[in-house]
Amino acid sequence: MLQPSHRGVYEFLWSEHKYPVMGVSVKAFQGMASRLGKRPQLLILLKRLADYAFAEKKENYNALLNAYMSIKTGLLRPERQKIIETLLVDEKTAARMIYEEALKAHEKSLSGCRLFFAPEHAIYKFWDTQDRPGLWQCFGPFQLHLSPQQIFSRISLETGIEPSELLTQLAVLREGISAEEFADWPIKLSLALQQNNMVATPGGQIAYLHPRINLEKILPVAERFTTDILSAAAMIIEKTWDRAEYIPEVIAQLPNFNDFTGSFRADTLPAVVWDKDFSAGEAFELLAQAFWQQQAKDNGQLNEESDENGSGAGVGMEATDEEIDPEKGEHGDDEPCD
Repeated sequence: MLQPSHRGVYEFLWSEHKYPVMGVSVKAFQGMASRLGKRPQLLILLKRLADYAFAEKKENYNALLNAYMSIKTGLLRPERQKIIETLLVDEKTAARMIYEEALKAHEKSLSGCRLFFAPEHAIYKFWDTQDRPGLWQCFGPFQLHLSPQQIFSRISLETGIEPSELLTQLAVLREGISAEEFADWPIKLSLALQQNNMVATPGGQIAYLHPRINLEKILPVAERFTTDILSAAAMIIEKTWDRAEYIPEVIAQLPNFNDFTGSFRADTLPAVVWDKDFSAGEAFELLAQAFWQQQAKDNGQLNEESDENGSGAGVGMEATDEEIDPEKGEHGDDEPCD
């Protein structure tokens, strides 16, 4: 489940956030892109993504225009003209039109583009469909992977919705429903779906299930799953970040000791089979070590070799997945950006 941080995961995350950052300003976009150099500053990257997610989008037109360029070649001339004319007068409707055309064309580079998702949710999470499909969460010093079935199970268990009913609602969402209809869904369900990066809301006019989620692979059962102490600790951080009133104030930071230990218990994670030997103090110590090492690396105070030979933030984690590569997978970053 939990792995040491992998460069490709953060490049994937950037590929989904780049257009919203461009919507803030071209200068912001260029500054963020430069951080993906030979030594990406992962915690700083996450913090800035959160800051820009909540920032005013003064250049949103330019961002949408660049997104449009990804689907332009597959459109007929009248379709292109209609989108451009709409973009000049109504950016929200244009966003919906662009995303719907991307869905029709199976345009993979835009399926998870954050221009079309609620900006305040799932800033550090994304869905992938490569060798290990599921939801990836990027914490800085490590990354957490949960399978589609695990995500489905925890939403069912946390919301109290029966698995068969939940699967039916997701199937409805896959076809698209109006924003008004989605707003009438139970708040616990709609929030859980958004916090798990499962709902695109282009232009705030319509809601779609994330196209990378394959419902045919999900069984209508809600099963608790076992995990290790570090993965459980990471999910506690996830809850802390997701529940914050203003996410940029907490993202990329370890919660304080009292908040963490107060939340590190079975009822916070109803989908996890809680091990009676889990120790909140031990978990916090391991996390603090991992975050300290990552901060040192971000600041150039610790190189990769000394990290590997040191106390090791990767203790107890799975080996890193090398297949998450934005230049080889569907999350390519070769669209025009100016």
